[in-house]
Amino acid sequence: MTIGLLSTMAAVFYGGTVSILALTATFARRRTLRREARSTLAVLVPRRAVQSQQGAE
Repeated sequence: MTIGLLSTMAAVFYGGTVSILALTATFARRRTLRREARSTLAVLVPRRAVQSQQGAE
């Protein structure tokens, strides 16, 4: 039960952090704050490699 509770708490904390960063990256008034939030999101949320559209042209 302890491991499940810790896992749940970690998941809620991670989800909350990512949500706040996503909102900040979208709606912050200052450009530097949006940029910092986006760079932090890039570290926390790994994305798959996406091929560039320029190579397809």
